[in-house]
Amino acid sequence: MRTEDSVDLKDILANWRDHDDAAFRLGIFLGVFPPDQRFNSVKRMFWVDGYPLGDILDRMAQAGVLLKDEEDARYKWNPAPIDLP
Repeated sequence: MRTEDSVDLKDILANWRDHDDAAFRLGIFLGVFPPDQRFNSVKRMFWVDGYPLGDILDRMAQAGVLLKDEEDARYKWNPAPIDLP
């Protein structure tokens, strides 16, 4: 349920974020981690091949929702309107 003080994912990922940080913030947004979770206590999870939050970021980039900078392994929200089929 959204509240007045909630933030949209497009706001959270409005600027470039490296892969781990973007996945961590996605995890907080989805409720995988509590809002007060510290990244350092869970960072090793993001280095496991096939970790689902990283896969979600890649799929969102493939769909055009996110932009992905392959060279620097970072993501941000695509500000352009998305034409999903």
